[in-house]
Amino acid sequence: MVITGLLGLLWLMWLGGLLTDTFVRSLAVSLSNFVGAYALWQAAARSPGILKRALGGLATGLLFLGLGDLLFTYNVATGVSTQAVREGIYLAGVALFLAMGTLLPLSMERQGLYALGFASRLALLAVLGGLLLAALTTLIRPLRVVELIYAGVAFYLTLLFLQQTPVLAGGRIGRYLQGVVWALVLGSLARVVYVLGGAPPAHWSIVAYDLLWMLAMSVLWLGARHTPAPRSP
Repeated sequence: MVITGLLGLLWLMWLGGLLTDTFVRSLAVSLSNFVGAYALWQAAARSPGILKRALGGLATGLLFLGLGDLLFTYNVATGVSTQAVREGIYLAGVALFLAMGTLLPLSMERQGLYALGFASRLALLAVLGGLLLAALTTLIRPLRVVELIYAGVAFYLTLLFLQQTPVLAGGRIGRYLQGVVWALVLGSLARVVYVLGGAPPAHWSIVAYDLLWMLAMSVLWLGARHTPAPRSP
């Protein structure tokens, strides 16, 4: 109940900040990362052991992204540049998301939620698609090396997660993981929108990013909230 109330408050802060104050809007998005991380840890605690590492790793990745977002918010509030510090933190979070996002379908396959070999095919198609889309993005606008890495990872994860949405098996774990995958699709799409839309002052891309990202964190928490604990043997 407390986390749900906090999430509702963050949405109200974001809406208010959208109309009046960039700092408040940015703070709401930053804090939503920690709600999503808590939800993933809840999911890890209620999942079979083979899934715990991937879900816990994704939660840790969200913590890094949340810390990076808080540094960006501090920059917005004070005008003090935090770019050098936060880029390293963002890269750590992105690396964790890349590794654990790839591990998640492999873990699901070992759990019997996917057919044997399915996760490898997903990853191969996502790698090829991510590289192609990142290359095409450079034709739309020039990207720094760090931005190109972000773009490639965002495209790869979007394609990886999107391919999983129609094929998850049922059951308690399958149903919740379908919500996790959809949340990860939304989060990856948010990053894609931000990369394609460009940095400020492209206001539409910032608003679209905020909306998709906070929706992703909300889906994670609402799914965790309605997922029962595993039955005792």
